[in-house]
Amino acid sequence: MGSARVAVVAAAVLASSGCASRLGANALLHPMRLPQVGDSPLPHRELKVLTHDGLALDALVFEPPSASTLTAVLLHGKDANHDHLLGAVPRLLRRGYQVVVYDQRAHGRSQGTVTTYGVNEVRDLVAVLDAVGAQRVVLIGESMGAAVALQAAAVEPRVAAVVAGASFSDLPTIVAENTPWWMSRAQVREAVSLAEAEGGFAVEQVSPMRSAEAIRVPVLLLHGLQDRYVDLSHSRRILKHLGEHGHLVLLDGVGHIDILLHDEAWVRIEQFLDQAHLAD
Repeated sequence: MGSARVAVVAAAVLASSGCASRLGANALLHPMRLPQVGDSPLPHRELKVLTHDGLALDALVFEPPSASTLTAVLLHGKDANHDHLLGAVPRLLRRGYQVVVYDQRAHGRSQGTVTTYGVNEVRDLVAVLDAVGAQRVVLIGESMGAAVALQAAAVEPRVAAVVAGASFSDLPTIVAENTPWWMSRAQVREAVSLAEAEGGFAVEQVSPMRSAEAIRVPVLLLHGLQDRYVDLSHSRRILKHLGEHGHLVLLDGVGHIDILLHDEAWVRIEQFLDQAHLAD
């Protein structure tokens, strides 16, 4: 039996058994928990941060050589963990930032099984800022982490600037764009309903684009021209809602999960931080 026919048969079985909607809900709610490969060789302290609903988040805090009122928080995307962004820590320490990386709920070593794309994650971020005594904060995130950063910047007064790499504009749109071809509209609606019931949130709540309208600090949007997961149109919609506070940089040769791993991205980020005049 050819691979195409196997796929069709498998889809038919899923559809007829009602499993498709459950699988869709699981894909939306439950991220992969990737293993962590080790700790950073840089001096740091480990921190456990308790969320509003009783989960322990695993965080690392890096202190600059001299005391600073500036804190940079690195926010990883879905299906990743803080390991992915540790390479950026030395860059930010050299600029005099206290640097915080942590595993978002249901990722890495943090507790939880469900991701809510910002509904709970924004409150988690606020708890992290409280735990480290942050005063002025730069949020630097990729993918879901970028979406969380934008939503947080709309409500958290300590945020002084945001770097958002490859954010989605709103959850309903990205769900629709990533729906498997073999799922019917009815199955998608059922999958979303199942996810909302289990996760305790409404998919419609999650909109970095809508949050952008309330942001009053500088925002740098980054998007890779080879991104095959989140279309460039998402960043363009966010930019429109940011107005004068936003700036979009397109990166050639850059995809999705590598958006914050390229030197060119960090050249642009450091230029942005300089222009934002955040230094003490």
